[in-house]
Amino acid sequence: MANYSSLSKDELYLISRAEFEKQKLITTEFTRKLFIDSRKTANILDKLTRKGRLLQLERGKYILVPIKAPYQLWAPNEFVIAKLLMGNTPYYIGYFTMYHYWGFTEQVPQTIFILNTKKSGAKIVGNIKYQTVKIDERKYYGIKEVQIENENICISDKERTLVDFIYNPIGSFENIETILKNNLEHINLKKFIQYLILFPVVSVRKRAGYLLDKLDCPDSILLRLKKTLGNETTYTVLDPSNPSRKGKIKREWKIIVNR
Repeated sequence: MANYSSLSKDELYLISRAEFEKQKLITTEFTRKLFIDSRKTANILDKLTRKGRLLQLERGKYILVPIKAPYQLWAPNEFVIAKLLMGNTPYYIGYFTMYHYWGFTEQVPQTIFILNTKKSGAKIVGNIKYQTVKIDERKYYGIKEVQIENENICISDKERTLVDFIYNPIGSFENIETILKNNLEHINLKKFIQYLILFPVVSVRKRAGYLLDKLDCPDSILLRLKKTLGNETTYTVLDPSNPSRKGKIKREWKIIVNR
């Protein structure tokens, strides 16, 4: 049972009004419209935060703990929090968070990664770490929306997540080959190739091309990827975690197989 006795009339009114309007995000502006006075607004928000009825996302932004929720038996949905943190900034939930979501790893991430076009930083909300990672606008594609708690949440689709995995893998480089092999029949291969072509890091295209070739991906599909290398003359090591540049040379992909 929720305990209402610790809430003042004004505090209860704010929570009730927000729930009635289905307002997950409580802002200073929203509260000021209800109470007019700025000092009173700040006082109410501060007290509700101290009482555990609001979780502060950042200055002037709070998430409402449902009024019927028992005090320590409620936690916000991490993906919804990610969306509320980003506001109108283009974003998608990706990297290690999506590696687990799409089944590339069984390791449960301890951090929610939010790739976006404006800012980098870290924030703790309700004991969960949220890591914002600023990316080049050219990397903002391959996004799909999923609905959670009546909110449209932006995540990287499976093919886009594979591109990110090649760029920023978990563990040893061998994991990339294993993940590609296990998922090749379960993705849209043409979409995946198009996503690789769009990715503005040529070393990712080289490594992916070499591995796909090794996995007997059709030449007709790989040709499009190969053409994006153009007159590239720099050779890239296959495994960037290995400092050695010794290994077999694969000229068509400009790759040094350093393992």
